[in-house]
Amino acid sequence: MAEEGSARRVLILVIDEDNDVGRKAGWVTPIVGRDRNFLAAKDLLLSDPEEADANAMFAAIKLYDELSKGAESTVEIATVSGKPGGGLDSDRKLSQEIEQVLVEFPATEGIVVTDGPLSESVSAIITSRIKVISVRKLVVKQSTSIETTWILLGKYFKTALFESEYARVLLGIPGTFLLAIGVLFYYNLLTPATLLILVGIVLAMRGFGIDTAVASYFRKLQMIPTRPALYQVRVYVGFSSAILVVVALVAGINSVATYIAQNLPPPSTTAQDPVFWAQRMPLLAGVMLLSSIDLVIISTSISLLYDLIYQIYLRSARVVRSAQAIVLMVFLWALMRALGSYLVRGEEIYITQMILIVIMGIASLATMYILLSAVGLGFIRSRRTERGSE
Repeated sequence: MAEEGSARRVLILVIDEDNDVGRKAGWVTPIVGRDRNFLAAKDLLLSDPEEADANAMFAAIKLYDELSKGAESTVEIATVSGKPGGGLDSDRKLSQEIEQVLVEFPATEGIVVTDGPLSESVSAIITSRIKVISVRKLVVKQSTSIETTWILLGKYFKTALFESEYARVLLGIPGTFLLAIGVLFYYNLLTPATLLILVGIVLAMRGFGIDTAVASYFRKLQMIPTRPALYQVRVYVGFSSAILVVVALVAGINSVATYIAQNLPPPSTTAQDPVFWAQRMPLLAGVMLLSSIDLVIISTSISLLYDLIYQIYLRSARVVRSAQAIVLMVFLWALMRALGSYLVRGEEIYITQMILIVIMGIASLATMYILLSAVGLGFIRSRRTERGSE
């Protein structure tokens, strides 16, 4: 029994999730050993006397002194930290520092000391690397007097003003919202409906993560100059295709509006007649189709052409799919043109054209697949073999 007890190696682990000891006291974690932890805690208290992490470190030192008096185990103390704001980078830093400490001191069990509840990810990181036998959450005692309450409120107010990660949420978003309301009120545009729309936009953007998605999108745009040339070409192709689709939709809507103005009765006599518009809906759909399908097909073909060139560059077997997709776009363009002409003119000859286009498309795509599979894939395999032999 004595030998089992002497084999116990206990690590007292202080968790500083937001790296206050580094940001405020200038210490680099992990901090291993009683003396180094004592100096770091003292420096942290001198930089911020109200810092709870320093109290957690002193509590860990006290626990270290108590356990060191017994001879049944070897005890060590270490402080590790994450990054402000948490997230994946913070968890990765904590994980690396814990592993570094365990390399220096291979503990058989651990006691975790923290100034508050740990996040689920941090708890999982700790328990996956060491057997945790106890968790000490230090709660700093506060006075219940009114004066102390005002001091705490002043501290939180100062944090909201000068800590950027809190100021963005507590001041930035409400400030932007109030600015928008002030501008609308100044120009006499503020109504209950407008206010509800503004509140709805803000809540929807935060609720669905639209603001985060937009910020991530702009960060990706800023990284474009540092990306490879093929990636930059892909971004350009994507923007160009999206612009052409928007232009196609605008052109189609303008064509429908022009057709209505030139060929249909005045709106005053037809605006309240749903049957009239229902009967002419296929006609208007044909007008929009004829006006927009060319640009839509061109936009799609540009993306497919880039994908074809990219697959050829990679010598990938997917080149067959990309080539087939371009031919498919040609037949879809002819089919949509015939459909639009039929909806506008109503002549049966366009139905015959559509049937012939469908038959020709199936035959052409099948033939193309067979030829490309036999010739194209054989060429790709031979090139790969040559590259492998080199």
